[in-house]
Amino acid sequence: MKQTLPLLLLATCFVGCGGDLDRVERYTGEVLDTITYRAELDSAKHLLRRSDIDGLERLIVPILEGTEDRPALRDQRLQALSLRGQVYQRRSHIDSALACYEDALIIAGTASDTFWMGTAWLNIGVAREIQGDYAGAMEAGLNALRWKKLVGDSLSLARILNNMSILQWRRDSTQEAVELLERSLAIKRKLDPVGVAGGLNGLGVLLIEEQRYDTAIAVLKESLALQDSLQAGTQQEVQLSNIGLAFERAGALDSAVHYYEWALLDARANGNNEVEIRALYGLGDVRRSQGRFAEARQLLDSSLAISQRIGSLGDMKEAHISLMHLHEKLNDPETALEHFRTYHELNDSLMNEATRAEMAELQLRYDTGQRDRENADLRTAQELTSLRADRNRWTAIGIGVLALAIVVFAWTIVQRNRERARQREAELEQEALRLQMDPHFLFNALNTIPGLYASGDAATANDHVGHLSRFLRLVLETSRRRTIPLLQEVELVEHYLRISSNRKPDSFTWEVKVMPYVQAERIAVPPMLIQPVVENAIEHGFSGHAKGHLSVLVDRAGSVLHIEVKDDGKGRTHAAQRPTRRNGTSMGIDLVRKRIALFDRATTTTEAVEVRDGTAADGTPRGTTVTIRLRVQMMSEHAAVGDR
Repeated sequence: MKQTLPLLLLATCFVGCGGDLDRVERYTGEVLDTITYRAELDSAKHLLRRSDIDGLERLIVPILEGTEDRPALRDQRLQALSLRGQVYQRRSHIDSALACYEDALIIAGTASDTFWMGTAWLNIGVAREIQGDYAGAMEAGLNALRWKKLVGDSLSLARILNNMSILQWRRDSTQEAVELLERSLAIKRKLDPVGVAGGLNGLGVLLIEEQRYDTAIAVLKESLALQDSLQAGTQQEVQLSNIGLAFERAGALDSAVHYYEWALLDARANGNNEVEIRALYGLGDVRRSQGRFAEARQLLDSSLAISQRIGSLGDMKEAHISLMHLHEKLNDPETALEHFRTYHELNDSLMNEATRAEMAELQLRYDTGQRDRENADLRTAQELTSLRADRNRWTAIGIGVLALAIVVFAWTIVQRNRERARQREAELEQEALRLQMDPHFLFNALNTIPGLYASGDAATANDHVGHLSRFLRLVLETSRRRTIPLLQEVELVEHYLRISSNRKPDSFTWEVKVMPYVQAERIAVPPMLIQPVVENAIEHGFSGHAKGHLSVLVDRAGSVLHIEVKDDGKGRTHAAQRPTRRNGTSMGIDLVRKRIALFDRATTTTEAVEVRDGTAADGTPRGTTVTIRLRVQMMSEHAAVGDR
């Protein structure tokens, strides 16, 4: 995950507290109309957006001095402490920034100011994440989430969710990270147009990790353009560095150099040490790939020196791994090994199993507490309902009786519908069994046996008797079950085709093919599914027709099972002109549709069975193709159903 996660972090950490200051008026607007330092604080926020850190500090120091030990100016002091922490954070003095945020937390906690308690925890979480204290950042983020939910501060919730997504990603919980980022973006699109640019930047980083570089570049450029169009005064070096990373990963090294150098210039102009470091080792990696090793070494040494100076363990780790790759190219294995060992030591100190376990425990504790609070709210609501019920006893009793009657009535209807469905399914199974056990078919199959023995073809006669007995056994076994393995259904069809070919020698040839990846022994199907279609093809397609061919193909496309029964007989139009004992071919097809409708309610009857007529070379109707489609279900899903 080299370079990517730190850059995603920078998209959010610089708005951790500054953005919340714009929202204070929502909660303290009436007070701010008359407070001291209002103009100074507004100017300070403007300077923060312009990244004028020196001017911001000169403005904040007198406010901090003037609000000390003055409870009436608590809100002003909290704003000033958060802004002073932002100054330290921009200068990479993270310990000093944490001290400011923790002072703000103490003041807010003493006054039970839930809004500022949430804001202070949000800022503490950002600072701890920069330090590499991921468990501490998780704890702070969950506390911020709890307080901001309590006051309904949706804008701050969006920023917290964004920061929490980074921590989940660091735990390798990618799916949770994506879900949190999507929730954050959804809020920002409604409430925070400036924040959307940062959200898109995060999305671009995700796309880089998924190796969708062209899309990532497009999203990151959109983020950059949106930020410029809003004229929000925020820094653009983060997006520029990420675009450089996307071009580097895509192999467009010249473009990567252009954006890395642009990001480096902006980062130095704004005093942004974190992006300066990442631009330096990004350029170093590109120069190494270009074979310009001396220049690469100078860039990477500079990135390591700055990261060591500001104490950024994550950047030190990335600089060491880049230097390791460089010294491998320089045929200096000893130095490469030294950098590799340092990289692993830093990596273990940042995210090890103990840290992962602690973060998971914090998340679990938060979720448990959330459920406990929800249960407490539910109990409170129940108590209130009970009090109202005492005052309105007869009304409550009447409502209860009516509700009970509705439940009983609904339950009765559901049970009746279920019983009807079971009866209908049983009728369909019996109908299928009768169709399978067609007395004409049995009579003809049995009548064939003496003829085969009389003709002296004992081998064919024995084969015929064997297939007939196995066919009857399978029919009796499968007709008692709701589902059977596809393999059994295919076996039944093969026995039926062998019996039919013995009855009508030289009238047709046949082939059954099951694709090897289908896993027919594991897929569940309703019994007597394919045989009615095969019987239609033989009885109506080849009757009175020259020798034909019938094929059965069982295939699978993702979650859909395809079964195709194809014949080159005389076709449905010609077959319909010949009276039969079963009203054409519709009876078997309708039965198959009904059985699929009971088995797979997600597939419509139109989708379940498709019948297509074929044509001969001269344009006359010839042949029919029946395609059966149903959703793939495994036998393990139906293991508890068993026999009726």
